[in-house]
Amino acid sequence: MAYELYYWPTIQGRGEFVRLALEEAGADYIDVARESEGIAVMMRMMERADHPPFAPPFLKDGETVIGQTAAILLYLGARHGLAPKEPAGGLWTHQIQLTISDFVAEAHDTHHPLGVGLYYEDQKQEALRRSQEFRDSRIPKFLHWF
Repeated sequence: MAYELYYWPTIQGRGEFVRLALEEAGADYIDVARESEGIAVMMRMMERADHPPFAPPFLKDGETVIGQTAAILLYLGARHGLAPKEPAGGLWTHQIQLTISDFVAEAHDTHHPLGVGLYYEDQKQEALRRSQEFRDSRIPKFLHWF
């Protein structure tokens, strides 16, 4: 049975990490977001799931629905040889993914330091300050760790 991948098709973001893992694994999956009614199907899934994900991306494997990029990658990693199967190695790989998620979120927030619902133009001054701090302080710390 093929996995079903749900995400926002017009936003390159967290869903891309999942798609890359599925592609690398050679896993059979349906890219629901790119189907003609993909967004409507995704919204119905979020409304009807017993344990609905907060937001896309999420992956459906039979009756199992997994939300959050890091959780999806943890689920796929050991199953498809993309991460170690033993607990210590699997958790280390998961820690790396969570750190990447933090890095991506901080990079995103440089353009939306006051709120993601506000346009960049409405918070440009704050974004300039946040971007400078991100470049000077945060990027070096992440890159040193990576």
